[in-house]
Amino acid sequence: MNQNILLYIGIDVSKDKHDICIKSNDGNVLKRFQIKNTNKDLNKLYTTVDKLKSNYGENTNVLFGMEATGVYCFPLYSALKRDGYPVKLYNPIQTYGYRKMEIRKTKTDLIDSAIIADMLRYQEPPATTAIDNLVLYQLRELCRVRQRNVEKRTKCKIQFVRNLDMVWPGYGSVMKSVYGKTSTALLNQYSVPSNVAAEPFEDIYALIKQVSRSQITRERAEEIYNHAGNTLTTPEIDSIVSIEIKTLISEIEMYDVQIQALEKKIQQLMEQVESKIRTIPGIGNILGAMIIGEIGDINKFSSAKKLVAFAGLDPVTNQSGYFKNSTGPISKRGSPQLRSALFMAANVARQNDENLGAYYNGKIENGKHHKSALNALAAKLLRIVYWVLKNDKEYKVQSV
Repeated sequence: MNQNILLYIGIDVSKDKHDICIKSNDGNVLKRFQIKNTNKDLNKLYTTVDKLKSNYGENTNVLFGMEATGVYCFPLYSALKRDGYPVKLYNPIQTYGYRKMEIRKTKTDLIDSAIIADMLRYQEPPATTAIDNLVLYQLRELCRVRQRNVEKRTKCKIQFVRNLDMVWPGYGSVMKSVYGKTSTALLNQYSVPSNVAAEPFEDIYALIKQVSRSQITRERAEEIYNHAGNTLTTPEIDSIVSIEIKTLISEIEMYDVQIQALEKKIQQLMEQVESKIRTIPGIGNILGAMIIGEIGDINKFSSAKKLVAFAGLDPVTNQSGYFKNSTGPISKRGSPQLRSALFMAANVARQNDENLGAYYNGKIENGKHHKSALNALAAKLLRIVYWVLKNDKEYKVQSV
């Protein structure tokens, strides 16, 4: 422990206020108070700290600590870092474990801030997603926004297909791409087969020809038109479902535009970062951005094993007496976005790297099912990511 640091400032972060507890080296509580996310209250914190520093001597150092409580910690954390103060971020799992060591089973904001101050005094904080590198933080947030939009678009597409199955069964058999430009233009204009069948074929063909740029032949357009006329319909709900189909098309197109804009920004930032992670099979701009954005500064991790644990890909160990099982399910205690990106990358990497493919196949031959083998491969891939990022060197495809 650094003996030059005399003031330990624990901060319990919440949405509307932050509880502050300042302790000295010997554990005495010097000050307790609350602040809000305002410049006035930030100055109040600095004034209090400066006053205490003057009591101990101008050369007194301070160390701030707080939980990484999602977006709530970011405004105060970034302000402290911007003003040159050292700040340690704790994983809430760690503070929870430290709190359990207390004899009294109590939890209040004041107690939590004191616990964080004690953790600063007694131990090095665990690694957590850093926001010191603003570009990596931007990548993380961009990728999370993109993922939310992808999930929303997927829900819209599922509902879209459900509605089509209700009012136009078999539509997917005559329209090659249900979500394609020609399909959405036709459905946006007419929505249900009865409306298509009510129009002259030449009008329908003119629309299809224009939108598809003559890629759909007249014969194919006739097949679509005849299918609309022969399909069993439910006139009682056509007008209702028609409204939702048009709404869903509009939402899907909106998400498409937003996702494309986000991916363009992600690509620009990835060029700025110049990470070698994209040399690893299965990892391109998007997955690479998701992975390095969630990891943050690789130098926070002293070993690949700690990074694997941070991602929640380490196996749960159960031990009782002489029995010890270290091959249980993964802990899933880290970032779900990081694990998701690694699983997708691992699934591609096993098909493009002989060594990784052999590793995966070996797990399958040993009786593991696909998901367990992919978990193991994702952990192995993360160790490769650690080596590439730590050494800033390109990955070379390995042969068996």
